[in-house]
Amino acid sequence: MKVEKEDVKKVLLELFNEDGEEREGKKFVFPRNVEASYNLIPGLTGMDVIKYISIPAIISILILAIPPYSVAALWIIKVIVVLLIMACGFILAIARPIRFRNNIRCVEHIKTILSFYSRQKKFFLRPKKRGEIK
Repeated sequence: MKVEKEDVKKVLLELFNEDGEEREGKKFVFPRNVEASYNLIPGLTGMDVIKYISIPAIISILILAIPPYSVAALWIIKVIVVLLIMACGFILAIARPIRFRNNIRCVEHIKTILSFYSRQKKFFLRPKKRGEIK
């Protein structure tokens, strides 16, 4: 069986480039679901449960422990506040802000945005002239 040079070239192109075209530069591949931790609940790891669920749960218990206990209207208000706090914890833990990147969490995305806005900015008092010798 004789292997043609063109066949080998075609197979190699298929292995390295899916489209078979030459590319300039690097090809970046982002995996969809890459997480190094074990999920207890789909989308939540053990540390996520501790960080995003247990802290709002403790705050909720403290809110429910505030007296008076006999007034029904205050109990209704307390329960509504507790439900809002717990819902915010679950939303921060489970939400994925970027649709096609399931491995980016909402809290990480918010931290990235805040660090972008709080970065050091550089402003020039007057425009620099290019090619000018001092």
